[in-house]
Amino acid sequence: MMHFMNRTRNHGAAFVLLIALLAPAARAQADGLAAADPFGPINAELARAVDSHLLRAGEISPGEASARAVARQSLTAAAETLPPENIFSAIPAQEILAARQRLLALGVDAARIFVEEGVPAELLRVAAIESNYDPMALSSKGARGIWQLMPETAARFGLRVNSQTDERMHPVRATRAAARYLRKLYVQFGDWRLALAAFNAGEAAVAAAIRRAGTTDFRQLAERGMLPEETRRYVPAVLTRPASR
Repeated sequence: MMHFMNRTRNHGAAFVLLIALLAPAARAQADGLAAADPFGPINAELARAVDSHLLRAGEISPGEASARAVARQSLTAAAETLPPENIFSAIPAQEILAARQRLLALGVDAARIFVEEGVPAELLRVAAIESNYDPMALSSKGARGIWQLMPETAARFGLRVNSQTDERMHPVRATRAAARYLRKLYVQFGDWRLALAAFNAGEAAVAAAIRRAGTTDFRQLAERGMLPEETRRYVPAVLTRPASR
């Protein structure tokens, strides 16, 4: 126990630095400086890696790969003409620190895992909204663990879920799977609000809402009732309101 407490204290100072590194956009805006998307390079690299894999596997043609690359460049150029938006600015740093400490108490350095997987540390608060940090939490729909992963999603991201073993209750393994799922959703939808909506409602539900509405704007999807009511409440709960403890 003493070793764990010392380790936790040592990590505390490192996490303060982590917050400073992961939340530059809000401070930059306050100073009137331009702030680029900190995850742009990561997502571009992921997209290139996926296209390279699909090309080698014969799933897309060289022409399709080139077209996708050109489309990404066009999107990047368009994004650079827009003022930066930091959707995490409403989350106080102490809320992120509190989430990390709760997860550390379960034996998982979730902040480190999220950084390694290219996911903002602010999204550690998803664990508070999903389960109040309870590894044993089980929803009526079958979602389980700190991150409330469904069995099929857990299996997609390498967790064993069967009659003998359910790794959704393993704090470290489940956190790694949740981070990879969040990253995958961001790569798929290109927006953290939509990624969170899909984490809650599923990719198919969000993709269908986008097709029906003809927009990828989360606010419009929510205002027009294209997403489930729970999801319309879930995304603001993660991004704007203090998490329950």
